[in-house]
Amino acid sequence: MANIHSFNIDTSEMPAAVTTRNFSVHGDDGAEFILYALENDTLKYYDFNSREFALGHNSKNNYLKIKLSNIPHNDTIVFPSGGGTYTINLETTEGTEVLKSNQKVISKSIEKLSSNATVTFKAATANTSNYATFPTSTSTGAPNSSSKFDFDWDIVNASTDAGGFGLRIPNVSTANQISDSFWYFSARSAVDGAVSSGTEVVVDDTTDIIVGMVITEVSGGSLSGEPSIMAINTSTKTLTISAAQTFADGITLTFKAIGSAKIKKATGLTVKFIEYPTVTPETLKKTVRAGSSGTTINLNGTYGVTGGSYTSISGFNIDNSSDNKVISVSASSTAGSIVVGASQFDLATNIGLTFPDVYQTINIVGTIDITRFPTANITIYLDIDKFITPGVASP
Repeated sequence: MANIHSFNIDTSEMPAAVTTRNFSVHGDDGAEFILYALENDTLKYYDFNSREFALGHNSKNNYLKIKLSNIPHNDTIVFPSGGGTYTINLETTEGTEVLKSNQKVISKSIEKLSSNATVTFKAATANTSNYATFPTSTSTGAPNSSSKFDFDWDIVNASTDAGGFGLRIPNVSTANQISDSFWYFSARSAVDGAVSSGTEVVVDDTTDIIVGMVITEVSGGSLSGEPSIMAINTSTKTLTISAAQTFADGITLTFKAIGSAKIKKATGLTVKFIEYPTVTPETLKKTVRAGSSGTTINLNGTYGVTGGSYTSISGFNIDNSSDNKVISVSASSTAGSIVVGASQFDLATNIGLTFPDVYQTINIVGTIDITRFPTANITIYLDIDKFITPGVASP
């Protein structure tokens, strides 16, 4: 009895593009087999003559009939663009079987993506009313492909009376050391059954949820700290968390996978955030409007200026002989005023003022290196709340 020793083909998930997979069959001299490939749930078989999957079946072109002669048989199968599931069967003929199994068939299955995944990178904040729309950077690729690219984002303060009080960088050293831990992936799932001071939570779906994620937000009720996931029972969809919580049935939990290692575990994305991104704030300048008096300075628009005594002020004839921070702001896009700590005199209309400790625009430039794409579209966030604080109208 002749034996087939092995049938080898890469069965990892294929990208959406046309893909060629090599295969090899090892066996004894004289071992015979028939090999054929088909696209599941269709009537398409692989034609070894035309090298394509086509409707219909005929043994002449769809069956590869081989008799081994001292060397392995090597060949290829070309898979078309688009998604699908493919099965490749090797069947031994009379007088041949699979070594050590007494079987007559070896079957392999390969999945193929319908489209390549797009990874979106963007800034994120809990203070959405204080910002204009965030810029994004995207990259699309097959699972085994890579992409290295630069991003250049302007983070801009909202131009509104309610949120246009500028952006502060309380700790410059933190802003200049944006680390791996500032980036995260987020997933959500609803609670399936109320929890009362418990550490086990049943959710509707555990997709993209991994051990080590933290719960950062709830859609209803309250959250005590940021409990982490200690264990997951995927069959019962039960999460074991690090601290007891009380959750109402049906509320949505928000989970974060923080840092590239956890992002990879949750999504399959392998990424590096190269060195430290460069954070460069743009100097904020305003002009004086008529009618200023004492500690009140009228401006031709206040957006970007913060109250709360966080920023100083400089300009022609500005008296900074005593503490002269901006205490409060009466907001307006074209008018408005600020109250400062020291009375001012002889402020001419339209003179320029500079506010060195608050900004309307903060530029962030960096490099992202993807060495493996996920199989589905995902978004990765940069938590700007770790180094940017929105300004306020008053203390």
